[in-house]
Amino acid sequence: MFKDVIIETPRLLLRPFTLDDIEAFHAILSQPEVMHYLPESVMTIDEVRKIVEWYQMTYERNTPENIIKWTLAVCLKSEGIPQQAVGHPDSTGSDTPVIGWAGVGPLEFDESQTEIFYGLSSEHWGKGYAHEAAQAVLDYAFDTIGLKRLVGVAKPENVASVKILEKIGMVFEKKLVGLDEKFKNDEGSYFYAKTV
Repeated sequence: MFKDVIIETPRLLLRPFTLDDIEAFHAILSQPEVMHYLPESVMTIDEVRKIVEWYQMTYERNTPENIIKWTLAVCLKSEGIPQQAVGHPDSTGSDTPVIGWAGVGPLEFDESQTEIFYGLSSEHWGKGYAHEAAQAVLDYAFDTIGLKRLVGVAKPENVASVKILEKIGMVFEKKLVGLDEKFKNDEGSYFYAKTV
């Protein structure tokens, strides 16, 4: 359910991160424009390596009742890669180019709620890939993991992310105000939710 999952969309494969992805992922997380709306700053390759190693640990430990963090590499389908079904056992998709990430995990300022998240290399913005990846993760979270509610957070000025949350059927609930100082990055953000 969390390990060795491959989710296929018309143009993308979503798969677990491997150590072979570190350089490509670092290149994405080195883009200031990608990190602009995130609480983290541009990362070193050692920081990215630790993140990927942590992701790999979570694949083993996640359960539907306790998702530590579940983050998949978002990859463009390569020429010659055969069509794969969700969770297909014979392919890791590891030879596909990483263009971003998507997944679900506890909301930082309220860990009782599960947040959907996604990000892409800036060169792939505006092509509908983030929406495609977010929809795939949302469907898997509800249909396979069995989650009943997901939330999403986006800054009002991050118009693209707001549109994605709305396109995947999330409903605006409130603007976040009065958060603890350590969650100041989310202050003023829009809070969306979808329940099944």
